[in-house]
Amino acid sequence: MIILLLCMGMLSSLSACGKRNAAEEEDLYMIYYCNQTADDLIYQETEIKDSASKEQVDLAQQLLDIMFTYDPENTTYYSVKPRDVHLNGMIIKDGVITLDFDSNYLKMSNVREILMRASVVLTLIQIKGLDGVAFTVEGEPVTDGKGIAIGTMTRERFVNVLLNEEGMLKQESDLLLYFADENNAKLVPITYRFTIDNSNSSLEEYIVAKLIEGPEKGVANPTLGKNIKVISVVTTDYICYVNFDPSFLEQNQVVSDELMIYSIVDSLCELPYVNGVQILVDGESEIMLHKTFSLAQVLRRNTDLIAK
Repeated sequence: MIILLLCMGMLSSLSACGKRNAAEEEDLYMIYYCNQTADDLIYQETEIKDSASKEQVDLAQQLLDIMFTYDPENTTYYSVKPRDVHLNGMIIKDGVITLDFDSNYLKMSNVREILMRASVVLTLIQIKGLDGVAFTVEGEPVTDGKGIAIGTMTRERFVNVLLNEEGMLKQESDLLLYFADENNAKLVPITYRFTIDNSNSSLEEYIVAKLIEGPEKGVANPTLGKNIKVISVVTTDYICYVNFDPSFLEQNQVVSDELMIYSIVDSLCELPYVNGVQILVDGESEIMLHKTFSLAQVLRRNTDLIAK
């Protein structure tokens, strides 16, 4: 239940880099996979011999062949591409590589589709001369949930991955999380200190976990039930997708549905790379919470609910 944040092997990789010559460094690529539960990305350094002498399209095909290979004996690195999704072909023009997939691409869950786009972009963008990646399905541009074409994707599209991977997140960060006030009518901010270590992997996951855990007694009131289960948290294109299991729909909190939802939204939108939140239940967004609150749309920060 983690979110597109990759720290795996960073120290060992950096140490090993100091012992390699320039030619060896040039042949090293980080190939991105998903974990066993298909809710997080991890990467593996792979050497591609004489990569500098290869044509861009040939190198791209080689990298995709590696990352899309299904190996039942590998229990660490899993291909992000489902086996029934097929790559029809690719073209490179003006520094942008466009990958065309068959119609099975559209059958992927929201989370899996986002992970696939992130892994492919972050892998292929390492090829010299490539500035962006675009996806099409049977020749038509891939669109988001609102039917808007996603367009050309760059590495900056997945800013939260890059911040962790390049060590740009502070080891300790103060975060504002929003809980209910004593009257359960407004949201009040509570400061938490997040420390990066081997036991956690993302600010977003930490925020959601702390909201479920609830505030200290007497400080504020909880907005979420303690028995809620999180399936995954994925951030891309500045939207954080929080995927709960059905227990999310079964909770009976004292606070209103609106206050409960916006405690999540406003807390996550405190992060500089999140400006919207999509709540999912088992990967689905076309859901009415308690028949009154629609989860179908990306939700933006709502300051009207924050106590003045």
